Amino acid sequence: MASDETRRGGCRSRGFTLVELLVVVSIISLMMSLLLPSLNRAQKQAEQVHCLANQHQLYLAWTLFSTDSDDHLCSRPQSLRRYAADEDILVCKTAREHSLPSALVSLHSSYGVSNTMGGVFRDGVKPFLRFHTITRPGEYLVFIDKEQNSSDRFWPLLRDTEQKKWLWRPPDLFGVGGITSRHSNGCNATFADGHGDMVRWKDQRTLGLIKGTFADEVEASENNADLTYLVRVLVGGIPVQDEVEETSKEK
Repeated sequence: MASDETRRGGCRSRGFTLVELLVVVSIISLMMSLLLPSLNRAQKQAEQVHCLANQHQLYLAWTLFSTDSDDHLCSRPQSLRRYAADEDILVCKTAREHSLPSALVSLHSSYGVSNTMGGVFRDGVKPFLRFHTITRPGEYLVFIDKEQNSSDRFWPLLRDTEQKKWLWRPPDLFGVGGITSRHSNGCNATFADGHGDMVRWKDQRTLGLIKGTFADEVEASENNADLTYLVRVLVGGIPVQDEVEETSKEK
């Protein structure tokens, strides 16, 4: 009587050898090493797009607030809650909101409003108080990513009235005026005409101030393209009233 092996044509099933298994594992590992960076970049891009969408929704709420408030500007994101369809738009997914007690997280936003928009007179700059007074709205920043626990009024600038130039504001517990680099060494920004943009910090000193590895804000201010950019989108063409000039006029 023929055996089972003979009936099957002399073929006998066998498992993988150790070498074959190692080859398969090596191939899978190689594929994962090639795919993971791409997946990681795709995830970061998705987070950045989602964050920019949050800012766009906040901008729409900001304009509704102005319409309901006799053209006055809102200077704090928290005041826009009743105009937002979802309160989650106040928090970016990548923000470090867990550094505050849970009871206080809701009091802070991942996004700051430029002090120029409905804020207070600061460093010689008089803010816009009504929507219709904003000249060249496409050039003035309204919303920008910030450190979760920092002030909702975004103002990382400090005016040197003697030399009449702008400096980085001295770092505090939450960095330099709340500036952040949560999206690939940059952040999202939305302007008074509603368009959004990705701002990438170009100067390594700026990133050093953000991460706490560079402590001299005065040195970091010299010929800093990032500081120049923020002065342009925060101050723009608003006349700066230096204290030295004001004092001389009073005399």
